[in-house]
Amino acid sequence: MPLPRTPVAATFPGYAGLNLNVWDYGGDGPPLLFAHCTGTLARIWDVVVAELNDAFRVLAVDTRGHGDSATPPTREDYAWSCSGQDLMAVLTHFNLGKGIGAVGHSAGGAHVAYAEHSSPGTFGKILLIDPIIGPREYFSGKNPLAEKVRYRINDFDGLAQARERLVSKPPMTHWVAGAVDAYMAHAFNVTDDGRCSLKCPGDREAWYYELGGASDVYETLETFQCKTCLVTGSESYVQPLVAAQQARIPNAQREVVPGVGHFVPQDKPVETAALIAAWFGSER
Repeated sequence: MPLPRTPVAATFPGYAGLNLNVWDYGGDGPPLLFAHCTGTLARIWDVVVAELNDAFRVLAVDTRGHGDSATPPTREDYAWSCSGQDLMAVLTHFNLGKGIGAVGHSAGGAHVAYAEHSSPGTFGKILLIDPIIGPREYFSGKNPLAEKVRYRINDFDGLAQARERLVSKPPMTHWVAGAVDAYMAHAFNVTDDGRCSLKCPGDREAWYYELGGASDVYETLETFQCKTCLVTGSESYVQPLVAAQQARIPNAQREVVPGVGHFVPQDKPVETAALIAAWFGSER
C-alpha cells in the first residue's frame, strides 16, 4: 500500500463562526472535498487518499465536534444542515468556487448533499458512500445507534488500552490496519500522564444520530443536477436507502462493493480509491 500523504492543517471560521479544521493533502489535480462518517474524523481518509497518487488536490474536513474542529455546546448545533453549511465555508476559505467534486461517507454523504441542497450547483460531481438520506418514517422513534453510543467508554488509561478495546469489536475488526492507525493517532486527546479520551465522546455522537437522516434533502433529490455516483457495500444495511436515493436522483449511478458492509472506505480503501479515480477522472 502506498504511504499516506502528510496533510497540512488549516483552521478557520465555519458556519456561525465555529472553528473548523481542514486537512489539505495537496495534490496536482482538480480539487476534491472529503467528508467523513459520524464518530471518526478527517484523517480516516488517509488510506484512501494514499491510493489516489496525487491525482487530485484533496481537502478533508473534521466535522464539527469531531477531530480538531471546535465543539459546539448545544444539541441543536449538531444538526446536519449546519455541517452542510460548514462545507460551504470550506469552499469559500479555499476559494474553490462552484462545480468541484466531493466525496462523502455515511453522515458525511448527507453533509455533501445538504451543501448541494442549500446552493444548487455547488458541486459538479459527487460520490456518496452509503449516505444517510431517507424518508422521515425511516428515522422515526428512538435511534438505536444513539442509544448504543451514549453510554460507551470514552476515557482510557492509554492509547494501547484504547486500541485493544476498540479493535476487538465491530466495526474496527474489519478495518485495514492503516485506517485503525489513523484513527488511533488523531481521534484522542492525550494528557501528559498518557491517559487519553475520545475527541468525539459518545453523548455528542448520539446527538448527531438523533438529528440525522436528511429527510428534507431526500424530499428534493429529484432536483439535484450534479452528477452523482452512489456506492454501497453488498452487506450494508444502508442498501435500501441507497436504492431509494438512486430512484430519485436524475441519472444517478450505483456501485456495489462486494464483501463489505457500511464501512467501505475503512474496509476496502483500494477499491474505494479506484471508484473515486474512475468517477472523477472520467472527464479529465
